[in-house]
Amino acid sequence: MTERRTAVVAGGGLAGITAACALADAGWRVTLIEKRPFLGGRSYSYTDKATGTEVDNGQHVFLGCCTAYISLLERLAIRDRAHLQKRLRVPVIDKVWGTSVLTAADLPPPLHLLPSLLRFKSLSPGEKVAAGWAFSAIQALDRTRHPELDDITFKDWLLSKRQSRHSIDNFWNLIVQPTLNDHVSRVSADLALMVFQEGFLRSRSGANVGWSRVGLTSLVGEAATRYITDRGGEVRLSESIRGVEVDAGTVSGLWTESGEVKADSYVVALSPEQTFEALPGVLTGDPFFSRIARLESSPIVNVHLWFDRPVWDRKFAAFLNTPVQWVFNKSAIWRREEPGQYLNIVLSGARDFIGLPNAEIVALFTKEMWSLLPATRGAAITRALVVKQRDATFAAGPGTRRLRPPQATPVRNLSLAGDWTETGWPATMESAVRSGVMAAQVASRPAEGSERQVVAV
Repeated sequence: MTERRTAVVAGGGLAGITAACALADAGWRVTLIEKRPFLGGRSYSYTDKATGTEVDNGQHVFLGCCTAYISLLERLAIRDRAHLQKRLRVPVIDKVWGTSVLTAADLPPPLHLLPSLLRFKSLSPGEKVAAGWAFSAIQALDRTRHPELDDITFKDWLLSKRQSRHSIDNFWNLIVQPTLNDHVSRVSADLALMVFQEGFLRSRSGANVGWSRVGLTSLVGEAATRYITDRGGEVRLSESIRGVEVDAGTVSGLWTESGEVKADSYVVALSPEQTFEALPGVLTGDPFFSRIARLESSPIVNVHLWFDRPVWDRKFAAFLNTPVQWVFNKSAIWRREEPGQYLNIVLSGARDFIGLPNAEIVALFTKEMWSLLPATRGAAITRALVVKQRDATFAAGPGTRRLRPPQATPVRNLSLAGDWTETGWPATMESAVRSGVMAAQVASRPAEGSERQVVAV
């Protein structure tokens, strides 16, 4: 009988879940240990005690190009619990110029975007022509031959392509800010260009918008637990990581609050800060690992508002010339029959709001909703909730690529996972899942050809 080998995967977010599931499929016996009482990492939900409603920590969406994330949903047999548009359709409500719709026409890329671009009310005719020319330049660009793109901002790149400052703020940033979680003036040109190439220009369906029809914890956490345990694994929750022990260049054990866990291979799927804190000094001083501490973060703020009556008939929309960025009608996308309506305002790269008192944020966005959605003026807000994530994602600024480590490390039996590791994608659910797949591949190499056991922490 072949000896079963062991591995440790530290962290129960999407990266850790994916690594554990991939290893389980490869014959490893998985034990998943997560410090919180549920799986999902930064994609989670909880019950709001005041309303009894399940609340996501923030609205998470995926796109048609997010093939790894969609594959995870299929692997866990929960694809039917998520919705994905059959055709891109994003309403854009400009407080000054009115409503437009970004949609995909039945034309080959990039021409599929041209009809809605020509009808886009927030741009002048000259700006539309310039945007079309920039799209052609983006589609033709081979980013692998231009590493210098990671050293400049996307705003600077756009200015070099004759994009006006008005179009940068009222068109390009509309797409960049929610996908890279920062303003177009702060993000790496390379990462922003990747978003447009993969999401909008490779195919007509790449930018189709998807979301969960249920709370995020209900979507992934429960299904991942079943998947792992059905394959002989174990899920241990509410157990924190204390540190990684290294001896002679090899991880010899991982300490949790319950004691030491021994294994043959280890995957650390924690946040950059938690990863750096868990590593021993012999590793944190190494150039490969020390760069992790130099990764900066970018915040997200979500404002949840419950109205006493229906106030909006759209499922979601983007907004311009207002502090409001995106609004999701949770009552509609969750298909809930209720007398009132639950709306979620999403603020990405929320540096201007993260430090404000919650009451001030609620007051500001209540007034904005009165202005943007007239039906809210006669409605009462029965509940308001502000969820702040100061370190929601890594900041995708110029030079970030040099700071993102690959999944394979100099330590033979240690690999890393997380959306912040080098996946080629910004900090998204897709990046997290891709990192988990790659980390599982790295973790399995030393044990090639044997039956293995994984402990996912």
